[in-house]
Amino acid sequence: MRKRSFSIILLFLALSIFFSADVFAVQAEQKPGSNTGIVFVSVLFLMLLAAVMVLVVLKLKEAKKEIKKNIMTDAETGIGNHLFFERHFENDISDFSRNLYYIAYIILDVNYLEAYHDNMTFSDVIKYTANLLSSSTGYNEFAARITENGFAFAFKNTNVESATEQLKNIIDKLNEYTDPAKINKKLVFHAALYNLKDSDRNCELILFNLRKNCSKLFGTDKQIIFCDEHSIHSVKEEKEISDSIINGLMNNEFKLYLQFIVDNKNKNIVSAEALSRWVHPTMGLLSPTKYIDIMNRTGLITRLDYYMFEEVCRQLEKWSSTELCNISISCNFTRITISEEDFIAKIKNISNKYTFDPSRLVLEITEDAIEKDYEKAMINVTKIKELGFRTALDDLGNGYTSLANLCDYPIDIVKIDRDILLKTEKNKGKELFDGIIALSHSLNLKVICEGVETKKQNDFVSKSQCDYIQGWFYSRGTPVEDAEVFIKNYTESLQFPL
Repeated sequence: MRKRSFSIILLFLALSIFFSADVFAVQAEQKPGSNTGIVFVSVLFLMLLAAVMVLVVLKLKEAKKEIKKNIMTDAETGIGNHLFFERHFENDISDFSRNLYYIAYIILDVNYLEAYHDNMTFSDVIKYTANLLSSSTGYNEFAARITENGFAFAFKNTNVESATEQLKNIIDKLNEYTDPAKINKKLVFHAALYNLKDSDRNCELILFNLRKNCSKLFGTDKQIIFCDEHSIHSVKEEKEISDSIINGLMNNEFKLYLQFIVDNKNKNIVSAEALSRWVHPTMGLLSPTKYIDIMNRTGLITRLDYYMFEEVCRQLEKWSSTELCNISISCNFTRITISEEDFIAKIKNISNKYTFDPSRLVLEITEDAIEKDYEKAMINVTKIKELGFRTALDDLGNGYTSLANLCDYPIDIVKIDRDILLKTEKNKGKELFDGIIALSHSLNLKVICEGVETKKQNDFVSKSQCDYIQGWFYSRGTPVEDAEVFIKNYTESLQFPL
C-alpha cells in the first residue's frame, strides 16, 4: 500500500511536469522575452512542494497506525497486550452476547518452571503459550499477554461445563509442553475462569479478580479455579487499594513506624524493627494486612522494600549526631527483592546518600528467601556484610529451612518465630526454645525472641539465655516522629519504676 501510494504520486508529478513544460514551451515561442521561464520554475516548485506535503501526510498516517499497533502489541510474543485486551473487551463484546463470553486468566508458575525444568527457557514457554492461545481463538474471540507470566483469553461457550472443558484442554497442552513425560505431579500452568454477566463492564476489575484467585493455585495440583459473581464484587475495595499504591509511594503516604527491642538483661532499648503504615488519603491509616498481599501479587512489594530502606537510612542519619546514635534499626526485605540481580547496587546507591554507621542498620531476611533462591540469596547476603551492614534471619522455626543454614550464611542475628514461643507451654517446646538459643550462641549469633505479648511470656523469656526481646509487651508500632518521646518515657520508667 505504501509503495503504491508513492508510485501514484510520482506518476502524477511526472505527468504534471511534462504537461506544464509543454504548455510553457508553446507560450515562450509565442511571446519571446517574457517571464515564462520564471513562472514555469515557480509552478514546478509549488507542485514539488505539494507532492512532498502529500507524501509527508501519508507517512504520518502510516506511522500513526504503526505506533497504535505497537502500543497494543506485546513485543516478545507478537500477540496483543493489556491495552489490546481492554480495547477488544469494550468493542467486540456486545450486550446481546455478553453472557456467552468467558474470561480466562492463564498463568505460568515461573518459580516451579525454573526449579524443575532447567532445560526450558522462560521465553520459549511464553512464546509457545502465545501461539497456542492465538490458534485457539475463534470469531470475536481474543487473547493477550497482560502480565509478565500471565495471559487473558476471551472466548464464547454455551455453558460452564463446556467452557471449563475447553479451557482444560488448553491447559493440558501447555503442561504437556513443559513436562511431556508427565514426571512431575505439580503443574506449571494454572487458570482462573469467569462467565461474564450482563452488568459486567469493568475489564480491569475482572482481570484483577482472576489474577488474585489464580495465585491460590500455585504449588498445587489443581488446574482451574472458577470465579463467581460474588468474588468480583468482593475485590472492589482491594482493587481501589491496588490502583492507589503507586501514587501512595510517590506521595510519601507510607510512613515509618518502629517497634522497639530491649536487652534481656537490663531491659534497655537497644534497637527497633522498621514497620510500614499507609496513611491513605480516603481510607485513613491502613495496616500492612491491607496492602502487603496485594503488593506481593502485583510485584510492587520491591518498591516498598526499597522505600522503607531509604526511610530507615534517613532516620539513622538523624540519630547519628544525637544520644540515640547507638540504637540500631532493622529493615525487612522480601524474597523477591533480595533475589534481584541489582539488589546490592540499589541498596548501595540509596545508603550512600546518607551518613551513618552502617553497622547500625540490620537487614532482615526471611527463611523462604534462603530456601527458594539459595544461590542468589547467598551471594547478596555476603555482599550485604561487605557493605558493613548486619544481617538477621527472620522467623526462624516457621518450617522453611533447617538449622543447618545457620552454618552457611554470614548471619549476625536470628529471630525466633512466635510459633516457637507459643510451644513453650509444653516441656518439649521449652527444650526446643533453649536448644535453638544454645545452638545459635555456639555459632556466635545473637538471638531475638519475637512476639512476646504477655507477662507470662516475658517472665519465661527473661529467665532464658535469649539476648533480646521484641513484642507488644514492651512496644507496639510507634510513629517515627514519636520515637524519641517513647524512648525517653520508657527509659525514665526503668529508672523510676512505679
